[in-house]
Amino acid sequence: MGEIIKLLKQQIDICRRLLQAVEQQRQGLCSGSGGLMSRETKAMEVLLIELRHIEKRQALLLKGTATRDLSELLSRTAPSEERAAARRLLQEAGALMSEVREAVAMNGELLDRHMQYILFSINVMAGTPADVTYDKPVKEQEKDKAQTNADTKMFDASV
Repeated sequence: MGEIIKLLKQQIDICRRLLQAVEQQRQGLCSGSGGLMSRETKAMEVLLIELRHIEKRQALLLKGTATRDLSELLSRTAPSEERAAARRLLQEAGALMSEVREAVAMNGELLDRHMQYILFSINVMAGTPADVTYDKPVKEQEKDKAQTNADTKMFDASV
């Protein structure tokens, strides 16, 4: 049980540092600071490698006990203070992991929007025909068009 608690504490520590790095990366994205963004991305890569090592150690521990996940392993152990502490740590680690996922998804959306703006600006500078503004991807526009039957014009004189 001590090994499980130790691994969970390490995982929580890494997740907290990862969350801080993701927040710093977001600040770099918002301020347009390529250096800050690059530095934080490298820090995130190192933290993700550390997290992967911990998950491999957890997988080895689970393989030795013939269980699928830590919650199943904890449910098989006898009730104790250590078990309660391990359950709390497992819930905290899960919550932190979901926060990290959400923050990374938000940064991904920011990156996509930056890329749309950059491509739009390049089109404007190059003088290539483009939409008036940068907009939804073509697939989403086609889906919206199909749903609303936008082929028929509202104020067409021939109707």
